[in-house]
Amino acid sequence: MTQIKEFLRRGLFTVIVLCSAAACSNNDENEDTNYTLDGIQWAMLNDDKVEETVINIMPEIYENASSSTISVTIDPAMDYEQLSQFYYDDSIFFQPLNQTPNEVNVLTGELVFNDFRYVSEGPVVPFTLEEYAYPPDNHIEETLTIPPYHTLYYNATVIKREVTATYRAYFIGNNSNERIEITGKWKGTFYRNDKSLIRLEKME
Repeated sequence: MTQIKEFLRRGLFTVIVLCSAAACSNNDENEDTNYTLDGIQWAMLNDDKVEETVINIMPEIYENASSSTISVTIDPAMDYEQLSQFYYDDSIFFQPLNQTPNEVNVLTGELVFNDFRYVSEGPVVPFTLEEYAYPPDNHIEETLTIPPYHTLYYNATVIKREVTATYRAYFIGNNSNERIEITGKWKGTFYRNDKSLIRLEKME
């Protein structure tokens, strides 16, 4: 009888170990190692803002000392770099969710709304906690002609717009299909050409 009890005890222990191992195996199988971005929403909350600054660029002077008319192309906004940066309180948690940075549309400050919405227009930038710089996409080149033996004086202003907004991003786990939501801040800087003043003077 004692041998039978010992056998049953060992058998029960084996079953428990096997069940525990199977449970661990199932947990490992459902553990997410990669995530897919399922969408990102935007809102302008009470602590978000849009600020604009007028920048007076250095005057530019173009001389034409030849007997032929020449052309010059001027685009002051292209002298600046636009910036985008996402912020999240826990960078260690953020990185596994976004191992390969996704590209998303960001707000430009043209529309202001305090409820979360999906945005399908606007600049496309990497969804990353690192600062990202890129050339302005809202600019207009001016092509000006300078007659023979004339000097062109060019003065202009550029608008700098700084936007702070709140994002809400959704990720889907590759194994568990669990949907994870994170919320953070984003800051963007934009430049666009404003006004220009052109003056031509004959060279003496």
